[in-house]
Amino acid sequence: MAMLHDVYDSLRSMTLLHLLLAFLACTGYMVAEGQIAPKRVRIGAGLVAIASAAWFVVDSPQWTAGAMLVAFAVGLVGVFTALVWAMSAALGLRQSAVLVPAALAPAETAEQVLAAAPERHAALVNATRPGPLHSH
Repeated sequence: MAMLHDVYDSLRSMTLLHLLLAFLACTGYMVAEGQIAPKRVRIGAGLVAIASAAWFVVDSPQWTAGAMLVAFAVGLVGVFTALVWAMSAALGLRQSAVLVPAALAPAETAEQVLAAAPERHAALVNATRPGPLHSH
């Protein structure tokens, strides 16, 4: 129980730098975990998250309390991800979208697409509009 008191004391003594590092670590971890950004951005966000979390632990008054806070934040993100995954499975939102690869789509200008038949335009819009993101 004494360890939890150390964690509470660490939370009370947070400075603006600690809050900024915690924000960067959590935001970077969420971007790195999600599928909304390209792979290069996710790798950069993961590196920012790791560096911010390490700096947060090192700069904490007690590094063990800082490490416990980082582990707690990672665990909470995991629980949130599991709840969203379970809810999307229960609601039937786990179907992946069928996208047309850019190499297979003809290279057309916007004017050419708009001048094409309305059915073809609707088919292109529906083929390129992403549906719900599938979980990995």
